[in-house]
Amino acid sequence: MDHNEQTPMRLPHSPYRSSFPAPPTGDYYLEVGKGQGLSDYLAMLLRRKWWVIGPLLTMLLLASLYLFINTPMYRPKATFQITQDNPGSQVSTKDRAAPLAANEDLEKFQQTQYNILRSRSLALRVIKELNLSQHPYLRAIQEGNPDKTEAEIEAIMVDWFLANLEVTPVRNSYLVEVAFLSPDKELAQKIINAISNEYMYLVIDRRNESFALVRNWLDKQLQDMAGKVQQAQKKLYKFGQKTDIYTLDDKDNVIVQKFIDLSGLLTKAQADKMRKEGEYKEIKEGGSDAPLIVNHPLVARLREQLVVQQAKVSGTQRVFRDGHPELQAEKANLRELQGRLNAEVNRLRKSAQADFEAASRTEKLLQESLTQQKERMVKLQENLSDYQILKRDSETNEQLYQALLSRVKEANIASTMVPSNVAVIDPAPLPSKPFKPNTMRILGLATFIGLILGLALALLRERTDNSIKTAEDLEQLNLSSLGAVPLLGKDGFGYSRTGNPESSPKRRLLPWQKPSRRRSLDPGDLDLVVSKYPINPITEAIRHTETAIMLSVPGRPPATIMVTSANPSEGKTMVSSNLGQSFALHGRPTLIIDCDLRKPKLHQIFELDPVPGLTDYLTNNASLEEIIRPTAIPNLMVITSGSLSTDPGNLLSSEAFKDLLTQMRQQFRHLIIDTPPILAVSDGRVISALVDGVLLVTKHYATEKKAVKLAHQLLSQIHAPIMGAVLNCLDISKSGYDRYRYLYDYDYYSNALMSKTDS
Repeated sequence: MDHNEQTPMRLPHSPYRSSFPAPPTGDYYLEVGKGQGLSDYLAMLLRRKWWVIGPLLTMLLLASLYLFINTPMYRPKATFQITQDNPGSQVSTKDRAAPLAANEDLEKFQQTQYNILRSRSLALRVIKELNLSQHPYLRAIQEGNPDKTEAEIEAIMVDWFLANLEVTPVRNSYLVEVAFLSPDKELAQKIINAISNEYMYLVIDRRNESFALVRNWLDKQLQDMAGKVQQAQKKLYKFGQKTDIYTLDDKDNVIVQKFIDLSGLLTKAQADKMRKEGEYKEIKEGGSDAPLIVNHPLVARLREQLVVQQAKVSGTQRVFRDGHPELQAEKANLRELQGRLNAEVNRLRKSAQADFEAASRTEKLLQESLTQQKERMVKLQENLSDYQILKRDSETNEQLYQALLSRVKEANIASTMVPSNVAVIDPAPLPSKPFKPNTMRILGLATFIGLILGLALALLRERTDNSIKTAEDLEQLNLSSLGAVPLLGKDGFGYSRTGNPESSPKRRLLPWQKPSRRRSLDPGDLDLVVSKYPINPITEAIRHTETAIMLSVPGRPPATIMVTSANPSEGKTMVSSNLGQSFALHGRPTLIIDCDLRKPKLHQIFELDPVPGLTDYLTNNASLEEIIRPTAIPNLMVITSGSLSTDPGNLLSSEAFKDLLTQMRQQFRHLIIDTPPILAVSDGRVISALVDGVLLVTKHYATEKKAVKLAHQLLSQIHAPIMGAVLNCLDISKSGYDRYRYLYDYDYYSNALMSKTDS
C-alpha cells in the first residue's frame, strides 16, 4: 500500500493495528532477563545497603546500651581432680561384669562428690572460714532483714552462695571445674581456693563417723566368706583334673579368639562387598552419567577438554569450510578426546566389576571358615558348661573375699590417714576481664541478628519493589521487549573499558562526529550518541531497537512511529532523537517531530531555535518549509515544538495536524514523533491513533509496573498499534547482566569498524 493511499482516519484499521509479533529473540534479548544468581543477590544488597546497615547499627547500639547498664560479673575457675581413694575395694577385673560395675560405681561416686561440692554444709563451712558475713554484700543482707534469726540469715547467705557456685564435670575424666560468679573478682578467687580445703575437711569428718561400724561388720563377713572360698576352689580343681580343662579365658582360648577374628573379618568383607556392589550397580545402571564416573578427576578433565574442543570446532566451522585443514585438525582432536573419554569410562566400568567379583569371593571364603569355627565353638561350649559354672562360683567367692579383706585393711589404714582423693590441678587465677556480660559474644550476636534482620528487610523491600527490572516484566504486561539501552557508566562509555575508537588518528572522522581524543562519552552528548559515538554500547542498543522495529511487521516496516512513556523523565526524548539518527544514518530520510508542546527538548538537542515550529504551523503563523529544519546529520530533519500554546491538545487533534502527517509520509521514509507521557496528558493518546506504531519507553528500576499497565490500557482502549517497549537506563550492576558480554560485543564491533575504516 502506498503512502498516498493511507489516510490518517484509516490508520486504526491498517495492518499496523494488529498485534505486533514478538521481536527477535537472540542472545541480546535473552541476556536481559537472566538473573537470580549470586551476583544478583550481591547487586541487590548493594542497592539496599542502608536497609542492611540500619538494623545492624540499631542492634549494635542496643547491645552497647545493654553492656553499659549491666554490672560486670567475674567468674574465676579452678580445676579439681576427684578420684576414689579406695580402689582396692572394687570388684576383681577377672569378672566379666567388672567393667560395667566399675563404671556404675565410678559414676555414682562422682555424682556423690559433685553433690557434696554443691551441698549447703560445704557452703556454710566456706562462709564461716572466710568470714563472708562481713562482706559488704552479705552485711547488707543482714541489715536488710533485721527481723530474721541467725539461722535464717545463714540460710539466705547459703542460698546466695549456691546460686553463684558452678560445678561442671569434665566429661570422661576425673576432673571437675568449680567456678564462682561475683562482681568482686578477689572475693570470687578466695572462695574457689577455699572450697578444696573445706571439701577435704568435710569428707574426713564424715568418714570418721562411719569407720567404727564398718570395721565390726567387715570382720564378721570376712570369716564367713573364707569358708565358702575354700569349698568352691576344691570343687573346681577336682572337676578340672577329671575333664583335662585348665583355662577358659577368651584371651587364652584359641578357638574363641579365632571365631571372634573371623567374625570381624566377615563383617568387614560384607561391608566392602556391599559398597563395591553398589558402585558396580550404579555404574551399570547409570553408564557414563553415573556419579562415580562423572566425578572421576580424569573423566571430568576429559569432559572439560571435550567441551572446549567442541566449542573450537564449532567456531572453526563458522570460519572455514569442511575441507579446510585447520577444521579437519580440530575435528581430529575432538574425535581423539571422545575416544579417550570412552576408553576411560569403559576402564572404570570394568574395574568396578572386577572389584565387586573379588569382594564376593572373599566374602564366600570367610563365610565358610566362620561356619567351621562356629561348629568348634559349639562343641567347646557343650563340654565346658559345667566347668564354667564351677569357675564362676569360685571366682565370685574369691572376689568377694578379696573385697572384704581389702575393705578391712582400708578401714584400718584409712582411719589414721587423711584422704587424698582431691587435688587442685589448676588453681583459680585472678580474672582480668569480666565473664558477664561477654562483650564479644553480645556484639557478635547483635551483629548476626542485625545482619539477618537487615538482609530480611532488604529482601522484603526488593520483593515489594514493583518497578520494571527485566524484559520478562514487560512481557508479563503483554509488551514485547524491543531493546534495552544501558545506563551511562562512570567512565562515560556504558560499561566498556576501552577508549573511543573514532578518536584514533588513523580513523577518518565523518563530519557529524566529534574529532576528540576523549576516552569516554560526554553525558551531555547522550541524546546524540548514535551520531557522535557510533561505536558504543548505547549506540548498539539503539541499533538493536531499530532492527526490532524494522522486523516487527512482515513486509514494509512501520513508517510513522510515536515514542512515548508512562511517566516523565524516563528517556523518551533520548530514544526518539537517537532512533531518528539511526534511521537517517542508514540512508533513510527521517523526520523527528517534537509533539511535547508543554516541555519541548528537541530544539536543545539539535541546537535549533524553537520558533517557528509545529504550533506556529498549526496556527497558520508559519509555512511548512519554515518549520522543517535540517540538522548536521544527513537525511535527518526536525520539526521543533514552536511557540508555547495554551491548548496543545486541540492543536494535535486538528485536521491540520493530520494533513501534516500525511504530507510528511510522502516526503520522508520514517517519521519519529516525540510525545508527552501518556499518564500525564492525553496528547499521546490523540497522536497514537494517527501512527503506524507506538514505542513505549520504560526506565530500569524506576517505572512502576502499574504505571506501564495503565499506559498500555489507555492505548489499547483506542486500539493504538503498540509495537512494544524499550528498557532504558539498564543498570548492569543492578540487573546482574554479564558486563563482559557488553565488552566483548563492543570490542568486536569496534575492531571490525576500525579495520573497515582503515581499509
